[in-house]
Amino acid sequence: MSSKSIIYVGLTIMVGFFTRLININQPILEVAGWRQCYTASIARNFYYNGMNIFYPQVLSGGVTEGYIGGTEFNLYPFIVAILYKLFGFHEYLGRLVSIIAFCGGAFFLYKLTRKYAGNTTGLVTLLFYTFNPYIFFYSRSFQPESTMLFFSITMLYFFSEWIDKEGWWRFSLMTLCTTLAFLVKLPTICLGLPLMYLCLKKYKLNILTQWKLWLFTALSFTLTFLWYRHSRYLQSIDGIALNSLSFSYYMKYSVYFLTNLPFYEKVFYSEVFEKDLIYIGGVFFILGIIFTIRKKEFRYIHYWLLAIIIYFFLAAKEVEWHTYYTIPIIIPASIFIGFAISSSLKLITTYNATGIKKIALQSLFILMTVSLPLISYHKITGRYATKRLEKDYSVQVAGKIVDETSLETDLVIGCIWGGPELLYYSNRRGWTMDSNSCSIERIESRRQEGADYFVTTKQDVIDNSVLDYLKGKYVVISETNEYLIVKL
Repeated sequence: MSSKSIIYVGLTIMVGFFTRLININQPILEVAGWRQCYTASIARNFYYNGMNIFYPQVLSGGVTEGYIGGTEFNLYPFIVAILYKLFGFHEYLGRLVSIIAFCGGAFFLYKLTRKYAGNTTGLVTLLFYTFNPYIFFYSRSFQPESTMLFFSITMLYFFSEWIDKEGWWRFSLMTLCTTLAFLVKLPTICLGLPLMYLCLKKYKLNILTQWKLWLFTALSFTLTFLWYRHSRYLQSIDGIALNSLSFSYYMKYSVYFLTNLPFYEKVFYSEVFEKDLIYIGGVFFILGIIFTIRKKEFRYIHYWLLAIIIYFFLAAKEVEWHTYYTIPIIIPASIFIGFAISSSLKLITTYNATGIKKIALQSLFILMTVSLPLISYHKITGRYATKRLEKDYSVQVAGKIVDETSLETDLVIGCIWGGPELLYYSNRRGWTMDSNSCSIERIESRRQEGADYFVTTKQDVIDNSVLDYLKGKYVVISETNEYLIVKL
């Protein structure tokens, strides 16, 4: 690694770090607010209720302790809670952990790309990955995606290093990163496919006699199995689950979505091509696949891409519903994009063409490559403009009022779209309720269970008869066009 490369890599990651610090104090409502607030609730409960990583708690458990199952190993919110203990409760610390994880992942992505595709491709890959809009969004959000990407990249990097050079320290690092990748996000288990490719490439039929591989598999899979079994137990305590851990559940929805054309249009065009790869990147991505289809040194990356596509099919429901489930494809796609750009540049400079043809090719290449950062800049600044968040501020304002006017033991009904945002910003336990299905019967049922407050930011969605009932029978604490807070 030359000194110029070191400077380039360092500056790129440094710029990526500091640009992600802009507006770091903004509410965690801009992207996947419900998922961010769930994760933030777990971190805050670790901080307030004890640092037992094996018993995560949320606020939406009503009168229960709120133990939540059906969730990943909560390493990320646990790390955030440790920072809370050290520096006090500051929401931005959750974003900071994600940003640091991004920086580490970006560095190892460069090293992995350089290993298989050369230094120039590695540098271009790093640049695209760092300023990709979706990576930018989720690498500063209060959720485990950035941590997952870090462990995914380091798992693939250290495994390839161990296959090539062996050594116990490499074995330890690859086992640790693989185990944590599986624990932090179970879908990363699909990345076992490129690992298997490297094993078969090196050991061929002797793979079954490699006791170190058996040890690696036993450690990573056993610990993962034990956690998710424990997570099923947690679900049985208070009946709260973030996700289903049933294989039949995923297969049922996978079959449904995979037989519907709109699934492919939404995921592979609207999400991957349009949003994840911002059109131009998608073109370079396809070119990169074409350019590398016969390159044996790229097989590892090909299987990486294939593993993610398999994951798309297995988790079709989540991929269809939640945009952040598609971001893992951006990592191998960045490598293909990097290779396509570096190869195209080489072809254009050496192509034996003159006149208009040469000018046209060079102009097209310049236009496409310049468009990438411009589109990225537009999407990033648009997402984080103040006006983009104004519609969500009501959640934070209403929550603050409830926090200041209610007792710490009071229970709250947060009526929004079924998410935990209002409970989180109220800093109170209680129940979530979907504004589309909010009814007098459901509210009174929760009141009988102990609910003390009703708060909503969706008056325009809730039936007027329900609102009139609440305002007529109970005390209105505060009401604006944006929110309603009622003491039950």
